Amino acid sequence: MEQIYHYKSFVRKKDIVFKGDIENNYRYLLRIPLQNEGKKVLVIMKNPSKANKEFSDLTIDRVLTFCNSEGYSEVNIINLYSYYSTDSGKIRGMIEDGQEHIAIGTENNEIIKSLVNEVDEVIVAWGSNTFGLTRQYKSRIKQVINIIKGKNLFYVQNCAGKGWYPRHAQVWSVNSGIKKYVWNPPV
Repeated sequence: MEQIYHYKSFVRKKDIVFKGDIENNYRYLLRIPLQNEGKKVLVIMKNPSKANKEFSDLTIDRVLTFCNSEGYSEVNIINLYSYYSTDSGKIRGMIEDGQEHIAIGTENNEIIKSLVNEVDEVIVAWGSNTFGLTRQYKSRIKQVINIIKGKNLFYVQNCAGKGWYPRHAQVWSVNSGIKKYVWNPPV
């Protein structure tokens, strides 16, 4: 049986904002206010898995635990690809079929641009190239870097692939005193 994740007590649950298109399987933004009074952060991951306005998931749980410990007041979660999928192979298939724009979503880049102006810091957490499509994955990362450049950029724990692949939030060790580090994009 699949585990159900409820938002933790430090989350202001009634104020969570979901921007997406459930019918067509997109989540563009998940804005989660915390009980803290502090900075706002944008966390960029690879693609949404299950979390929505009512339920969290393992990855979002780890992001929120870390961000709460860092004193953030609001966590804005977006992704390189806004298409909901627990299987990155579906997104790989879209990219291979020349449909990467569908995996990204029509509103994704505009939402990222808007959020960059609203937040104090950006944490990149999209992880390694699990698609096996290095050229396309790096191209998408470059697109997002061009949108977020000039902000205070960070990664958590470590970064692989000469800086291209900041550790994915799903594998953050949130109970072991992890830290964030300044991220200098590789381009």
